Amino acid sequence: MLMMLALACTTAEDSADGDDVTHDGVDDEGLRTLDSCAESFAADVPAFYSTYFRCIDISMDGDEVVLGTNDLPPHKSSYYPESDPNWEAWDDRGGEYTQNPNSIATQGFVIRIPAAPVAKGITITDALVDLTMMTSDEEYSAGTIGVGLDGVSLYNATAGPGDDIRDEKYGFDMWEAHPSPDSAYHHHSPNPGALAVLVAAGFATTSVPGTAEVELFGINCDGTVVLGCTELDGSDVAAGELDAQGGHLGDLRDADGTTHFEGRYHTHMCAAIDVDAFTPEIQYYDSCEVAGAAP
Repeated sequence: MLMMLALACTTAEDSADGDDVTHDGVDDEGLRTLDSCAESFAADVPAFYSTYFRCIDISMDGDEVVLGTNDLPPHKSSYYPESDPNWEAWDDRGGEYTQNPNSIATQGFVIRIPAAPVAKGITITDALVDLTMMTSDEEYSAGTIGVGLDGVSLYNATAGPGDDIRDEKYGFDMWEAHPSPDSAYHHHSPNPGALAVLVAAGFATTSVPGTAEVELFGINCDGTVVLGCTELDGSDVAAGELDAQGGHLGDLRDADGTTHFEGRYHTHMCAAIDVDAFTPEIQYYDSCEVAGAAP
């Protein structure tokens, strides 16, 4: 039976128009922030998670790491309802960007990640990575497939049927995210939200993607780690070793020498490496279990 985490929640006042947003920890002004959001880490959780993640509940269940998140971004967004303290006005960036009609609402995602993932034994080629949904049995499913350092969902590198992810990005807010029709706020690409966590923890001094000293964005349900233009220790990426979605195998080691994962498959979202810098489309490891996501 899937074990569901009990997410700690403090309910904000109901908005006049009935928007369903609850905040698991807000500051004195009612804002959900990295400093106010609730989080918990069991004592036996691997150090990778307690070191890098915020605004999320993480525990162990046998040989699986269990992550629970309500998917509410700990920063302002135009996709929060206007009545919410975390709402801000839309920035069309000179008319280039257009807000989609969806809005953020509280979710209840539980992601189970194998501590020792098993590779499917596939080679990820250009033919597999086409940024188009439902063209391969090796794709991640639609909807939430992972979680960012700030507790926000990660989706794969495809848009809905008939849409193009390269065009869909022009509906992203200032944090490079947007909500789905079922109100799940999510990322497909490099974003300042995850990097802001690294800044708060002292691992980076900037949250601008492509410029941070260390760039880590999150982890997917199968155990694939999603980085940016650096390795976890801040070293340069060996671009010639990457597969068609910017992935390769290697140890994930901190700048202080702590090795969190040995020989782990990880991908790099970095415009300097690949103009299509998106989250991975193809699932490298066998297991991928997410509860609370739309089918």
